[in-house]
Amino acid sequence: MKHAPFPFRLLYVSCIIFITLTTIGMLYYPGGTLTNHYARGYDFFNNFFSDLGRTKTFIGESKWISFFCFEFALILHSTAILIFNLNFLRNTNSKQLNKVAYYTAFVCGILFPIFLTGIALTPCDLYLPQHLDFVFAAFGTLVPLSFSYFILIRKHDILPNRYGNVLLFIVIAIVVYIGLMKFGPNPKETPYVQQTAQKAIVYTMIFSLLYLAKGCIDYSTQLLEHKKFQA
Repeated sequence: MKHAPFPFRLLYVSCIIFITLTTIGMLYYPGGTLTNHYARGYDFFNNFFSDLGRTKTFIGESKWISFFCFEFALILHSTAILIFNLNFLRNTNSKQLNKVAYYTAFVCGILFPIFLTGIALTPCDLYLPQHLDFVFAAFGTLVPLSFSYFILIRKHDILPNRYGNVLLFIVIAIVVYIGLMKFGPNPKETPYVQQTAQKAIVYTMIFSLLYLAKGCIDYSTQLLEHKKFQA
């Protein structure tokens, strides 16, 4: 793994750090949900991920550990995605394989991490309208980004097709989730549904990117060993 390009390793590590830090953030979350402000601790099925990024709980309690974990994890992951995307497209001759997919991935691969950073920088307890705009923009941008990667991966031999198929699954999952956000039950009236669906899509995205990063690391390592063997 240490011989793999830095952008691949960075994305892989950022996924692990995201899972680790958000888990720590949940463990140290004082409490409070959208429907029960006085609940104690983090309710996995009734709290949003964004609750970790609140500056204070619903009743005004301090929660700096959860806040820091969420902010650092999301901003680091956003940076890793940006660096990975630019490196992957540059080093896989993707432009020659499919120009539409290449430019879609290039543009959306820049916008998506920007929108993710926007989610982190607009705590929902302070800037809820802007926070929600960034959420919709991020997930909306991830759809064409993932689909373009699905096309590019299946068109060249950098990675087996199964890695592209995983990204196609992300596209389908996000489309369903966006529909749920817009037309699903109100989280204030029907707890668990929106909150649980959000966990499912976020973890799907994280583990899919972890899988993709691992595939790129394995491929680049094998390529390096092959070159050494030929030399």
